[in-house]
Amino acid sequence: MSRENLLWKIEKQIYYPSITEVAPSPDGRWVVYAVKEPLMTDERSEFLTHLYLASADGDEHFQLTFGEYSDRGAQWSPDGRYIAFLSTRNKEKANIYIMRVNGGEAWALTCYEKTNVAALKWSPDGKQIAFTMTEPPSEEKEKAQKAKNDPKLWGEDFDFQHLFVVPFVEGPRTPPEARQITSGRFHVVNFDWLPDSRTLAFTHRPTPVADDWPQTRLSLIAVDGDDAKPRELAVVADYEAKPVVSPDGHWIACGTSDRPARWAFANRIVLYPVDGGEPRPLAYTPDSQSGMIGWSEDGQEVYAWESSGVTSQIWALPITGESGRPITADERLKTLPAVNRRGQIAFVGQDFPEPNAVYLLDPKAGEVRSVAQPAMPEEWPDAPLPKVEVIRWKAPDGLEIEGILVYPLDYTPGQRYPLILEVHGGPAGVFSRSFIASPDRYANAAALAERGFAVLRPNPRGSSGYGKEFRFANHADWGGGDYADLMAGVDTLIEQGLVDPDRLGVLGWSYGGFMTSWIIGHTDRFKAACVGAGVTDLISMTGTSDIPGFLPDYFDHEFWEDLQPYLDHSPIFYVQNVSTPTLIQHGDADERVPISQGHELYNALKRRGVPVKMVIYPRQEHGFSEPRLSIDVKRRAVEWLERWILGQEEAHDRD
Repeated sequence: MSRENLLWKIEKQIYYPSITEVAPSPDGRWVVYAVKEPLMTDERSEFLTHLYLASADGDEHFQLTFGEYSDRGAQWSPDGRYIAFLSTRNKEKANIYIMRVNGGEAWALTCYEKTNVAALKWSPDGKQIAFTMTEPPSEEKEKAQKAKNDPKLWGEDFDFQHLFVVPFVEGPRTPPEARQITSGRFHVVNFDWLPDSRTLAFTHRPTPVADDWPQTRLSLIAVDGDDAKPRELAVVADYEAKPVVSPDGHWIACGTSDRPARWAFANRIVLYPVDGGEPRPLAYTPDSQSGMIGWSEDGQEVYAWESSGVTSQIWALPITGESGRPITADERLKTLPAVNRRGQIAFVGQDFPEPNAVYLLDPKAGEVRSVAQPAMPEEWPDAPLPKVEVIRWKAPDGLEIEGILVYPLDYTPGQRYPLILEVHGGPAGVFSRSFIASPDRYANAAALAERGFAVLRPNPRGSSGYGKEFRFANHADWGGGDYADLMAGVDTLIEQGLVDPDRLGVLGWSYGGFMTSWIIGHTDRFKAACVGAGVTDLISMTGTSDIPGFLPDYFDHEFWEDLQPYLDHSPIFYVQNVSTPTLIQHGDADERVPISQGHELYNALKRRGVPVKMVIYPRQEHGFSEPRLSIDVKRRAVEWLERWILGQEEAHDRD
């Protein structure tokens, strides 16, 4: 295909309408969902979300909110007459707004100007709404900031998130005053109401720091009275820590980590009695990563979901502790599930050739109904999609590895093609059956396929979706068995005659960036590499990241206790072997993998004379929030691979 006729450009793909949440109505007749789309003007570059409403039978579908601000977090009132949601329409701070389902203007229930409401939930009687919010700064703190007399005590001065309750009022008026329910030096993570509408179950950690998730606890607190004290029920040590109260109010279901809590993560759902007593663990799910959804209508089952190979599965777990049963059968990827009080589950489904759409599941009958699919915008490319299939191969030690192969768009059997090896993050991430032209992944697979590349997306040991043992199999072995898994996948495609061994490229983000850096330090078979926010030095990563316990957990010791594994498994200490032209991309506000990791690799390669470029993205954290910079990340990667693998010196993907 000529360069002039290329259609899969990230400038167009960025307009993909990505569904970010769903919520079925209490009676199951409607589903409200949010869609993320870019806003790009001369002065703005950001992603906005807006709310849509669809009837469960698929006959009606319309947009609820509009404007150059975001609306999200929709929650139905218990009687189904109202939708509460969060909006930034008031001075760019997220506040609670209410709208009638049958139409009319939304009105504000809160009006905070200095902090954002994070999440909300109606009380069962519909008379009040609980929400989480970081406490607004005190007058003293504001004065200190204005006077520039505001030193911060690192590791001790935190902005804690707490619980608040505000009464529901009908129609536009002065917002009612909210009451703060929790206070003190702890950080509220998630919450749910008990049926009495007088008590909240909530999870909390000592600090907002991500590294403190193993200390997450489950507690109860009364919302009436000014001197209510939390009553702790258990240490759940769960990253999501989503408590969901049973319909009869006797149990709180919450994900609970195995002990000791590990970053590779394994958990099960446990039922905690509200009145005290022995917790009741439910059955493990196959991947031991139970994500809470909610309860069945009769309270006899708890619904959970998790990755399952390259797809995902929704499970019904009996409260007796007996084995769970899968309640979805197709291979479609299912994400963001949410349940109503009738036990109906709405979720987002997609597959390689199918853009994301809203579905409604009846767990009793096992029936899945298509509800709505966002319309593709005018900017979306009218272009064919490449062939995609799931493949498997054997690692050198006999372990079976699964991956996703994207064929070149003009694929002809018997011809050899250049290959891009893409490595996912995590390392406990997973490549799944997502829409192949979605802009969510680092590699623009549709664009690469149109340019004649094959793309391999492997799930090496350490990935989710294949059971706890598989996920823990890279323990203290980053760059060992996982590296062998990846190379075996590439070799398999070469042996099959699909891939040209002289035209290989590799790229990845985060742990994928680590593995890309590792690969180019251990083989010269790849002609180009793209390292996105990559971990390159395990020692300095541990000392600068917001998760300093992450690598010591994977390698069993702090680096000052046992230095050698950190040296042996750091790509930076193999840089003397690198000859591969390398593109490094990093957000300058990244606290998860600090930008110094990219600087170390860039400076080393530059001093050695290896072709290298580093692109720094202002304001961006580990995940990017601005569409123009997101476009640049993927466009530069495609151009780098084209240049060094196909010999295309000029940029071909710029409008």
